[in-house]
Amino acid sequence: MGESLRVLQVTDTHLFPTKDGTLLGINTYDSLRAVLSRAFLQERPDVLIGSGDIAQFAEPATYRLFLNLVREYFDGPMLCVPGNHDIGVPFTQELPTATIDMNGWRITGIDTHVDDEVGGRVDAAQIESLINEIVEDSGPVLVVGHHAPVEIGTSWLDVHRIEGGDELVDALVSNERARGYIFGHIHQEFDGTVGETRFLATPATCFQFGSDPKRFSVESASPGFRWLDLDAEGSIKTRVDRAYDFEMTLNLKDTKH
Repeated sequence: MGESLRVLQVTDTHLFPTKDGTLLGINTYDSLRAVLSRAFLQERPDVLIGSGDIAQFAEPATYRLFLNLVREYFDGPMLCVPGNHDIGVPFTQELPTATIDMNGWRITGIDTHVDDEVGGRVDAAQIESLINEIVEDSGPVLVVGHHAPVEIGTSWLDVHRIEGGDELVDALVSNERARGYIFGHIHQEFDGTVGETRFLATPATCFQFGSDPKRFSVESASPGFRWLDLDAEGSIKTRVDRAYDFEMTLNLKDTKH
């Protein structure tokens, strides 16, 4: 019996190259700091995940700002995957993207983003590469992506579901080692299961999208993050928490793209 693995997921940080950038009235650097401060007051993770839209302006300085802030709190293993606001080359040059093997688990990413497109996409070669990685050894696997491969029930977000998502879900569900797929993009909490595979989305570290399933909206729910406890037998226990003390100063006219 190995030890369990504790994972902290942060997502959709939407950072700028400097600490003073705001989006919809929220200083996204400050909101990320508030999330990290709350999380690390609770406990120290074994692994930290950044599941995309790290940047609002995808420049090397933005990714360095993210990494430097995280490293103020955590010097352990990290895995980051790009989102639709990210640009692939500076992202992979500045951030850790390699698979993590720890305590019997494998945590591996799949790149669902396409530069300058909102929706996600994976092709057959990416799925084959992922499945080849899953079968390399006998431990359970957690897959990290940015976009949702399953419908979440919010129609204006479901149009951004991964092109090739059905094939990705089938590949994961048919492999008993693939225990979960965690993602961001939807700025909401989601928890669903297909077969024996868990699909989990986490609130953004900045603002959240509203619950209206048919049209875009933003709500003032606090910045969020997710804890995952991965046990030696392959099960996932998880909860979402929020930086409740962070003051939400939404301004819907503040839309920097």
